[in-house]
Amino acid sequence: MTGIRFQSTPENEIPVSVPVDTVLARTESLVLWLTDVHVYSCGVEFTIQARRPESTVLLDMFGFGKPASSNSSGPFLFGVEYADGSVFTNLPGARMTDGLHGGAGRGGPLTGDKTYFLQPLPPPKRWSMITAWPYFGVPESRTDLDSAVFAEAAERVETLWPEPVHALVEASDGRQQPPALELPPGGWFEWAGRRRVE
Repeated sequence: MTGIRFQSTPENEIPVSVPVDTVLARTESLVLWLTDVHVYSCGVEFTIQARRPESTVLLDMFGFGKPASSNSSGPFLFGVEYADGSVFTNLPGARMTDGLHGGAGRGGPLTGDKTYFLQPLPPPKRWSMITAWPYFGVPESRTDLDSAVFAEAAERVETLWPEPVHALVEASDGRQQPPALELPPGGWFEWAGRRRVE
């Protein structure tokens, strides 16, 4: 069966950990960093952590248009850009079969984290993670990563048995209607949002 993986890591593989721990954005009031990076044959799972010294709201790390509660911050914005021009974001309205999938996450007033699964593996050359959090005044920030590190790790992934057929789905052409979201004007997220709906 041809298709792509639907929102989850392979159930039949032992991933390879990659020691990529790097700060993605830092202000006086908030720090975001990348950690817990695991490479599979078809993609990368990773976690983004957030910390604040003080806060009166819960950190909304979920994205993808998940409704915010009255006591949570505005959403954390996250995106990936590959060297071949492919773009994946946590903006509302992304197709369920797009390459960035949200996993587990939590958010309190001082700490939050969100796990993502990104597919396919980054193509050769560098790829970028882009972050912003307008609610907290965190501007757009781009962090470049070396694709070769991830390609080498993918070669060491252990496949335990054939992948179950239920794990694959045909790509869908349908798109969800995104709720209104105010994006920083003139930045990467505005560009990525326009590109997605064109």
